[in-house]
Amino acid sequence: MSINTYQNESDLEFHLRAAYYECWNRLITTSEQLALQDLEQLSNPFLVKALPVYKKAKRKVLFVGQETNGWDPFKLTLDTFKHRDEEVRRENAVDFLQWMYEDLRHHRKYDHTPFWKGMRRLYQAISPGEGDDGFLHTELVRFDYANKRPPHEIENLLQQEYNVLPMEIYALKPEVVVFFTGPDYDDRLRETFHRVGGLGKPLSFEPVKDFKVNVLSRVVHSNLPYHTYRTYHPNYSLHYNEYTVFKPIEDTLSELINRTR
Repeated sequence: MSINTYQNESDLEFHLRAAYYECWNRLITTSEQLALQDLEQLSNPFLVKALPVYKKAKRKVLFVGQETNGWDPFKLTLDTFKHRDEEVRRENAVDFLQWMYEDLRHHRKYDHTPFWKGMRRLYQAISPGEGDDGFLHTELVRFDYANKRPPHEIENLLQQEYNVLPMEIYALKPEVVVFFTGPDYDDRLRETFHRVGGLGKPLSFEPVKDFKVNVLSRVVHSNLPYHTYRTYHPNYSLHYNEYTVFKPIEDTLSELINRTR
């Protein structure tokens, strides 16, 4: 029934915004603990919008990158959306950050980069017949620091208090999740799901066929769909090792996911 489809699609954005709202005040409190020079180097948190093309996709796919890369200054956003009412300030900031994501996806100005080439190509392989733009993507580390991964102490502080990725996944209900984070981010990935899911088993990595675990693993956790995988960032796998790394991964994921369709 059309009313059920409408409600399901509306729920995606409703639950996504609820997740961002729930974490926002903790994020503000945490950012106030940072030294001014650190806050000035910090990017905005990366927020996703449930785009119509994702809502309509037959297979919902979410890609997860490492961290942002120049996602505008967080301090500027905080200074711009000042308001005596904290709820109004939060809503305005979340609206703006989701608009940033929608604008990024609409203009497609980074399609020439290995990251976007790799995402679009892999999406077409695991969800054939749906074009190249029906997915969503987010980041494991929600911020960058001067366009790089934040220093360890700052990253730990922010990620502990703004651990929104599991809530995003719950809200967006993807059938497939692919982490483009490589093995160097495995500790952060484990920590992200450490306290999620009650007393279940901790997040683990299972081998896939004959691939080395660092190259391609299935990521196993009660709050992740069965088809969740971790592999290298496309800057390494596609840009430098297309035929020895990216293509075998592309073919394998296509086979594993599409045979269960």
